[in-house]
Amino acid sequence: MPYEMPKIGTRTEMRQTFNQVASLYDRNRPSYPEAVFDDLIALSGVGPASRIFEIGCGTGHATQALAARGLAIDCIEMGENMAALARQRLAAYPRVQIIVANFDSWETGQRYDLIYAATAYHWLNPATRDHRIAALLKSGGHLAVWRNRHIRNGSCDAFLDEAAKIYVEDAPELVKRRAQLPRPEEAVEAEREEVSPEIFEPAVYRLHLWTLAYTAAQYAQMLSTFADFQMLPAPRLQHLLDRIEDLINANYGGSLVQDYATVLQISRKRS
Repeated sequence: MPYEMPKIGTRTEMRQTFNQVASLYDRNRPSYPEAVFDDLIALSGVGPASRIFEIGCGTGHATQALAARGLAIDCIEMGENMAALARQRLAAYPRVQIIVANFDSWETGQRYDLIYAATAYHWLNPATRDHRIAALLKSGGHLAVWRNRHIRNGSCDAFLDEAAKIYVEDAPELVKRRAQLPRPEEAVEAEREEVSPEIFEPAVYRLHLWTLAYTAAQYAQMLSTFADFQMLPAPRLQHLLDRIEDLINANYGGSLVQDYATVLQISRKRS
């Protein structure tokens, strides 16, 4: 099923929150499993001579992983603060270009072999994104999307049950997204993005399961970078984060391991 935006702000309002917390985002959002990038290259067939375009590079986590594999990448990022941090991260890769612009209205005459969006596709205008992407792809080029998703897979399920009660009490508008997490066997369907079947061939999926350890403070800071959290009034957000941090400190020894799923979805443009 497609991702459902939390009903606490418009798409435009929510996607602008990342630029406001760019440094916090850069420090606390994890990158992606290396195997995701191996699969991406294998499935798309791109190499050093290919033209590649990234939508929403953020602070450059995914960009760096692909640039380190010798790929040349044109990136677009609407947030000036995010783009500045990405340029710092990617300074050693002269084949990476970062453009500060809104993809929903940006124009170029370039055409690409691969266009990808890591944790960004769902922020694009759903009425125009597939046609805009297809117009930038060469015939037979590929569109790839993925992001990291918290799941239930045994590492911290008890914590997630207790945290769900806090969401119900302090942020009920977050319950569906933050408390009702999928299990591994549900992850592909939960992360499936709708792309136009008239424009793209049926998608291929690759599921990657992994874990990441957090201290209580790190976990709270990581949560605070998400748009739905940032849309909460500041006092309520801080109270929510304090309660979650206190829960980890009191009941889980000050740290926990979060289960993640990263679902790579890749589709070939029809000729």
